Amino acid sequence: MRIDLTEVTWLEAETLSFDELLERSGMSIKLLQELVQAGGIEPLDPAAAQPLYGARALTAARRARRLHEDFELDASALLLVLGLLDRVAELEGRVHELQVKLPRMI
Repeated sequence: MRIDLTEVTWLEAETLSFDELLERSGMSIKLLQELVQAGGIEPLDPAAAQPLYGARALTAARRARRLHEDFELDASALLLVLGLLDRVAELEGRVHELQVKLPRMI
């Protein structure tokens, strides 16, 4: 799935309530509650009385739903997989930064 830059900008500016996150992710309420309580999906401001979620939470929730449906993973396994996928993305970003800094080999 490819997301255009304009869509990403729009999502970053929008905030979602828990119910909206639930609806847009397509996840079951029980599974989403478990992932939020365990810290796998984080609100923008954890100290807020009414937590709001951003694009990052929506992306994680949709990814978790797909993994849950495709591989029948429970909440614990989803937390592990989501954490590993985040780490891989972080490391790929670092590799890319280093590749940009290194002179091109001829």
